[in-house]
Amino acid sequence: MTTTTTTTAATTTAPAEDTTGPTPLPIPAIDEGAPAQYCDQPFTGALGKDMLAVVVETPSGRLGCDEAGAVLADYYAERRDPRTGLPPLVVAGMSCNQVPEGQLPQVVCVGEDDLIYAMWPQT
Repeated sequence: MTTTTTTTAATTTAPAEDTTGPTPLPIPAIDEGAPAQYCDQPFTGALGKDMLAVVVETPSGRLGCDEAGAVLADYYAERRDPRTGLPPLVVAGMSCNQVPEGQLPQVVCVGEDDLIYAMWPQT
């Protein structure tokens, strides 16, 4: 009588990437002449330096300066160094990303009803 031994290799499957998070919105261009509230309370931004938040007036906008500064500070806590070309980062339900060089806004965040951006203090 012949005995055959069969071995099977255990296979492991990597867990699927979590796609349940919010989908980032496209980051719009900013009209620097649009009505906006320029906030005067600085927050820690790029490179650990003080920056200011700007809340662009939108028909359904709800954010004030404190909330805008908090969202932008949270963005910079994740991405301290200004780098373009990265995918948007979702912070507090808003899509945020670094803008290309040569613009007043440094980081723009957009939500369903709100549009904010970070800028260096103007001297």
